[in-house]
Amino acid sequence: MNCALRVIPHLSQRANRMAVWTTRDGILTFAELGRMMASAQALAHDDGLKAGDTALILDTPGPRLYAGILGMMGLGVAVVFVEPWLPVADIERVIARVAPKVFYGSLLARVWGARLREMRRIPRWRSIRCIGKREPTSPFIAADVDAESPGVITFTSGTTGTPKGIVRSHRYLAVTQDILTQGGAREQFDAPDLCIFPNLTLLHVGTGRGAVLVSTDWSAKALQRITELPVVLQPQSLSCGPAFLRRLSTLAAGAPMMRSLKSINVGGAQTDCAIMERGMELWPDADWTHVYGGTEVEPVTFGDARESVKRSRERGYFQLLHLGRPIPQLRTENSAQGMWVSGPNVAPMYLDDHPDNKTMKRVDAEDRLWHCTGDRIECDADGWWYGGRASQPRQEFELEQRVYAHFRSSASFVRRSAGDGQLTLFGERLPTGAAAVAFQRSFPAILELREARIVRDRRHRARIDRRSTLKKAGYLDA
Repeated sequence: MNCALRVIPHLSQRANRMAVWTTRDGILTFAELGRMMASAQALAHDDGLKAGDTALILDTPGPRLYAGILGMMGLGVAVVFVEPWLPVADIERVIARVAPKVFYGSLLARVWGARLREMRRIPRWRSIRCIGKREPTSPFIAADVDAESPGVITFTSGTTGTPKGIVRSHRYLAVTQDILTQGGAREQFDAPDLCIFPNLTLLHVGTGRGAVLVSTDWSAKALQRITELPVVLQPQSLSCGPAFLRRLSTLAAGAPMMRSLKSINVGGAQTDCAIMERGMELWPDADWTHVYGGTEVEPVTFGDARESVKRSRERGYFQLLHLGRPIPQLRTENSAQGMWVSGPNVAPMYLDDHPDNKTMKRVDAEDRLWHCTGDRIECDADGWWYGGRASQPRQEFELEQRVYAHFRSSASFVRRSAGDGQLTLFGERLPTGAAAVAFQRSFPAILELREARIVRDRRHRARIDRRSTLKKAGYLDA
């Protein structure tokens, strides 16, 4: 057992096919990827790493990052993957817990890491540029490891709480890949996937499809360069969140692009129906899938996005709240705390004895691990419906949906004062003067309107980070 085994056949069978493409590095073939993975393993041997050890890798998504992750995993070395925007304290707790022996990072990453006490304690630091420069001493190998041994250690986004470390075992990574490729959300196209999610790039390399990676700024220039790729390298599927879909649709409306897309998979955050509808106008012949899940369970449901938009609109929702149905591999149990799920793609307990292990995880009498999504889910004959976070009163969530429909924008949220219990609406471009008075007549439950720039999560750029929004606007004590 080794999740990296899945890449090996493609290194020879698809040697000259594209594994990864980025605007910075261009095309990297599977043969070149194999050599870089072998280079990473030679470097790991130089640094004394062996199966069971841990290494930390920090770089922008690209060939070196994925060659490093796969190379280390092939040796049975667990990889800690850190996104630098995560809160320092949460990163340090996990690093202290897993004690990496080597830190591979870009120059910028190493400057950033020098600020963290626990990172400074890592015995050896290396430039990630050494991956690819170090001549391999043997071909890439995938050693036999225990199925439950750590493959990758990642973090939750922290949108609904503090970021938590998650150990993804080799078995977990393999099962998740199987579910995502066989569960109906993405057909087995021969052409690469246009991907904004770093973890899905590993999936597409493992299936032999490869991935076209979008630059982090989602610039028009970078997206235009993708359209200039040879026809055989044009992506036929897209994996993204609603924010990227909106960006791509805006550009495509002005100058037709990405006409090769045949399957579009959207998830990661609540999606405005209008964003989906605009995309469906631009790519009318594509299959559209709405994916619901989270960092701890990928995925939970697949839904036909056209049907989900239709059903959501029929009920007057501004956002796509119809989720489809859960994947067959999951057991589910609804509760006031939120929907509980159990199955092979449920991530294990959080690292560092995190308090959420006691509230969001449990093991039943049959030794099955359960995870609480924390989401209010309603189930009926039409499937699952998202009803907001279980910690938010249902009437407040419904109120927000009515406000979104009124403004034709989801750039706002309500917050109840801890003192008098009155509701305040925080958001962008809120009405003032007579318009504000008219609005409050229509929404008498909302006592006050306060202008605030909505802060979105750094990972998906779509979820509202309520705490950060209030903090930046100076309203935390409101």
